[in-house]
Amino acid sequence: MQFDFLTPRVERLLADGRWMQVHPGGPGGRLRPPVVLLARDLTAFSLFEAANLPRSRRGQAARLHARTGSPYMVSSSTLVKSGSNFGIWWWDAETVNALVSARYGARAPLVRPETLAQPPGVGWRIVRLEQGFEAQLWRERRLIASAWRRERFDVASWGAFTRLQRGAEDAPETPPAAQTLPIDFSAPAFAVSASDLSQEQLIGIGAGAVALTAIGLSLFMMGQGARLASEADEIEKETAQIQAATPRAAQMGGLEADRRKLAAYAEIEARTNPLSAAGAAIGIVAFHDLTPTALEAQSETLTLTLPYTAVAVADTLIADFEGSGYFYDVRPRTDAQNQRLIIEMKTREAAPPLTAGE
Repeated sequence: MQFDFLTPRVERLLADGRWMQVHPGGPGGRLRPPVVLLARDLTAFSLFEAANLPRSRRGQAARLHARTGSPYMVSSSTLVKSGSNFGIWWWDAETVNALVSARYGARAPLVRPETLAQPPGVGWRIVRLEQGFEAQLWRERRLIASAWRRERFDVASWGAFTRLQRGAEDAPETPPAAQTLPIDFSAPAFAVSASDLSQEQLIGIGAGAVALTAIGLSLFMMGQGARLASEADEIEKETAQIQAATPRAAQMGGLEADRRKLAAYAEIEARTNPLSAAGAAIGIVAFHDLTPTALEAQSETLTLTLPYTAVAVADTLIADFEGSGYFYDVRPRTDAQNQRLIIEMKTREAAPPLTAGE
């Protein structure tokens, strides 16, 4: 159930820099940071497949891919758990941060892709947005693939989208009718963690909890019985948790640091849509409990720099890279002076699109 009283202020930022109010915010919503929904054409989406990685390494591998696999020179991102995999959303931090700072100043809002504010779907669907159309594939109420077009999806563009999805259920031959969806205030876009709250907001929530505790204790003193006493104890525990989290809030602010990448990743995205070569490479080394210290892309090659301890499994890594289907001509070399292993490999061309009759 959505309590409008607690709904934060919500606005949508369009690609042309215009702002649209989605919800003015309820009276209690001021205790929560405002939410900025980015228009779909301001964002890029990729599914990071982590199911074959050790459970303890999946999140680390996904975060590493979010830092290194972005199609933007300077980017911000958000991760959404999708079963054993992760959905990763990127956006151009230089463009978006300037617009958000000009509107909100020091009061940092939550920035989320507008797709994360939609109700979940089933199978294939097309969503009509404020600007353009978004094709989606859902599996078990989790987003698997997403593509945006300014114009309606026709048979050709719909077929180009559906052919890219491996292991998907059969798609309709013609694009389904576009749906206009309401905002779902229980969707992931509005989920808030302690790291998303400013110190002032945490203190405000804590003060409210303390006030509720005092009311509960007063009612207890007036003879409301054991049930009110139990509720007061629960509120006290929540207050203690909030107070414990408050000193950490300022420290958490530095976690959203610069997320830079090399310009050549745009070429890899075009060749291995969407960024699958970089994601595959990170997944392979993560499976061996290794973390790259550097990742470099050029027009035809991908270079990984690993700790020197990776020499022990170099043969296995080469076999895994070549067996993945993304790479060939894998060449390792050691740098004993700097204690590192460097692996250079060529990326394969993306498969050509199917033509009618194939």
